Parts: sequence; C-alpha cells; structure tokens
Amino acid sequence: MRRQLAVVFTIVFIDLVGFGIVLPLMPAFAASYGIAPAAIGVLVTSYSLLQLLVSPLWGAVSDRIGRRPVLLIGLVGSTLSYVLFAFAGGFWTLLASRVVAGTMGATVGVAQAYVADITPPERRAQSLGILGAGFALGFILGPALGGILYQHGHAAAGWVAAALCGTNALAAFLWLPETPQHRSRRAGGRVAIRTLAAPLAATFLLMTAFAVIHVSLPILAQEELKLTTRRIGMLFAFSGVISALVQGGLVGRIAPRVGEARLAFAGGLLMGVGLALMAGHSSLGHLYLAIGVLSMGSAAANPAILAAVSRMTGSHLQGSALGVMQTAQNLGRIAGPLVAGALYGSLGHAAPFLAGAGLAGCGALATLLFPRRTPQTDSAPA
Repeated sequence: MRRQLAVVFTIVFIDLVGFGIVLPLMPAFAASYGIAPAAIGVLVTSYSLLQLLVSPLWGAVSDRIGRRPVLLIGLVGSTLSYVLFAFAGGFWTLLASRVVAGTMGATVGVAQAYVADITPPERRAQSLGILGAGFALGFILGPALGGILYQHGHAAAGWVAAALCGTNALAAFLWLPETPQHRSRRAGGRVAIRTLAAPLAATFLLMTAFAVIHVSLPILAQEELKLTTRRIGMLFAFSGVISALVQGGLVGRIAPRVGEARLAFAGGLLMGVGLALMAGHSSLGHLYLAIGVLSMGSAAANPAILAAVSRMTGSHLQGSALGVMQTAQNLGRIAGPLVAGALYGSLGHAAPFLAGAGLAGCGALATLLFPRRTPQTDSAPA
C-alpha cells in the first residue's frame, strides 16, 4: 500500500507541476497575441467548466473499468494539451488546449478513489491528506518554474510541461498497478446524491469561502499594502507550504483521534477565523498570520470531508462519489471569485473576507450533519 501511495503521490505532484507551469502564463501569453480580455476570460473559464462537467463522469467510468486506465488516459490527454499550448499562436489553438486540459485533467477524484481503494477506512484521512500535500507542492513549484521558462517563450513552458506529463504517463504505465477491487471485478452504479448532501454542502461552502482570496487578496495586497506581484506570489506560496505541511503530517495524526467530522468542523471554524482576520488586517505580518490560519483550516477540512465521504460509499462507488465532490469544489472555485469581485467593488475590501468567514462558518455547521459512524462494508487492504 505504501508503494502504491508513493507512486500516486508522485504522479499527482508531477502532474500539478506541469499544470502550474502553464496556468499562470496563459492570460499574459494570450494578451501578447492581442486577444481581448473577454476572450481571455473564456479561455480561463473553459478549463473550470470542463472540470465541472467531466469530473463525476470520469469517476463513474473508473468505477466500471478501473482507476488505472482512467488515470493513464488523463495523463496522456494532459500531455496533448501542453503540446497544443506549445504550438498555440492564437485564440482557437489556446482554447483547444484548455478544453483538452480541462477534460483530461478532471481525474482528481479518480486519484482520490485510488487512494481510498488501497487504504483502510481509519487511515484514509491521512492518505488523502498526503495526496493533498502533493497537490499543494505541485502548485508551489509549477508557477515558479513557469516564471523562469516564460523568459524563453511560451513554447518552452509548453514543451517542458508536456515532457513532465508524458514521463509521468510512462511511469504510471510501468509502476501503477490496478487496485485489488478492480482486478477482480468490474462494478459501477450510481451514487445517491441525497446521501452526500451534507458533505457536498460543506465542500461547496468551504471552497467558495477559500476562493474569495483569489480575487480579494491580490487587490488588497496591492492597493492597501502596496506589495509587488512577487510579494503577492509569496503570500500564495506561503499558503501552499502551510497546506502541504498540515495535510502531509498533522491530518494523519489528528483524524484517527477526533474523527473526520470533528476535524472538518474545526477546519471550517479556522477558515472563518482566518478570513475574519484578513478583513481587519493592519500589517503584512497580520496578513501572513491570517493566511496561515485560513490555510491550516482548509488543509484540515478537505481531506477529512473526503475521508468521511469514502466511508459513506462502498468501494464500487468511490470514483462516482469523489468525482461528485470534485464538482462541488469546482463550483466553489467559480462562485468564490464572483462573490469576491461583486462585494469588493461595491462594499470595500473587508466585505469579501467577512462574507467568506460567514460561508466558512456555515460550511463548518454542515459538517455537524455528517453521520458520526457510517457502515463500511468494503474495506481496503492494510
């Protein structure tokens, strides 16, 4: 199990590095070709929209044919999207690369289902936290590497990302076995959304709360604290480091003692406190403290909620259930910036953070509706 988890962690980490290389560059690159801001918005939104639509579909497919083939398809498709980006010279090629990337990169829930398959229920929060740390580290390293590569042109960034992802696909083909559940059977089915109502609500609310900082924090840091783009990037990097440390270490120690629902509740409360602190910022140090608290809360809540969901569903529906959870997260990533932009423009810099704190509090309350003990008929190998 440890070897498989290490392989999945590496696959996810390298995949997110490639993603992070291209994502920050795309708007600036599109603008350099004279693409209008509204069209750039379409490019950015197309990725999130495809992720929103396709995540539950990939999860359901993985329940039927296995996790391994879906992950391999996703990695090969992502490689193709980076090749398209390297060749891009205008709007339509860029849009094609974003559509392919959004469709083929929507396999996060499948990776999480793979981890749930190979991990005993009582250790899933720990394993999912380690996987989340891989995401966080990839998001930290990817943009930093992209910034260096962009000095040599967008094609260099695209080819490096494609090479990383292609190597990743080959490594997965060679070293990633199918999970035991899918070696012996081809299951599938349909997850009952009503059984996941509380986790879906908590995930959407908490992700919306966190996503308000994607718009509000850069504007606040630039207008109020006069920070450069480099210093703003360091704020987000700090958030990623805190998230990686909490998910990779603390979650695994705390979850077995207090339970996933209580850990998710505490994480939601911490998120609310962090966002409220941002609303009343007074210095850069104050802002770092607020980001640290917010990131700790988010890093605790997310793997705890996913682990709770994995307990609520049998092994034959893990992909479907966790794919649906990714849809809730993607909706939150879309809603958060919209809320933040509207409130910041009309009510001032504190309003988005206070609204986010309220949403985080509601998300924490939603975790109280989780079943404290749920039957788990399918257990993973130790």
